[in-house]
Amino acid sequence: MRAVDIDASAFSHYPQGFVPGDHVIVISESGRSPEPIAAARRMGIKPIVITNEMASPVAELSDVVVPLGGFKDSGVYTIGYTTTLVALAAIAEAGGVPIADAAGLADVAQIALADFDGQLVDVAAALDKAAFLDIVGQGTSAGTAQACALLFRESTAMPTAWHQTVQYLHGPMEPCGPASAVLLFGDGRERAMAAQLRDAGALVIGFSTQPGDADPGMHRLSVPAEGYAGAVAEAVFAQCLAADLAELRHRAVGKFKFPQDDTKLPV
Repeated sequence: MRAVDIDASAFSHYPQGFVPGDHVIVISESGRSPEPIAAARRMGIKPIVITNEMASPVAELSDVVVPLGGFKDSGVYTIGYTTTLVALAAIAEAGGVPIADAAGLADVAQIALADFDGQLVDVAAALDKAAFLDIVGQGTSAGTAQACALLFRESTAMPTAWHQTVQYLHGPMEPCGPASAVLLFGDGRERAMAAQLRDAGALVIGFSTQPGDADPGMHRLSVPAEGYAGAVAEAVFAQCLAADLAELRHRAVGKFKFPQDDTKLPV
């Protein structure tokens, strides 16, 4: 199934009535962010909406709403990210393109939480000394890298950037040295990259969803998680690490230094 990721803030400036595809999925956990609402209003097709708030402005713009559960989330939407992965898997399955066992993704999250909750304090302490953090992955893990770069910025105030593995090799890794840290998702090409980065003095934190040999700095899920399910485990691992780093930095996760009054519509 062909699919393209379009930023809602960009879509809100597209021509009125533009139809980007046979189906459109609009994601807004709060249901009150102006950009996805504006995008849904502009497009010439009613979208499928994924949201945590059924009684929200974005839900009113759709005939098909996939609820995340109505839970109270952290200020950086940690539950919302993993449950959105579940919702997307459920939509794909309903569309005849199963990409994961949606019902089993919660089990993957529980395994990752049991493996890493409270177990990464020493890693966080080392990461706290770094000036910046690059987050790198390929395939499904590229999406994880993108999401986790925002997670660390918002929750720990650490400067971050995300990169696709192969593109990272083309030059973006050049600044890495003793003051830098790199979080690598995967153990394919990433393993050789990790050795180079360690030789340059960078802190390397690796994560693989496949059990195996323990390389320096490598963390592995205790039970294999393939493909899309692995993205859930990666997200939980990163959330555990970000939580430990935020605590070290005395950061109240979800309390922002630069609050804005126009990023949510009033209730």
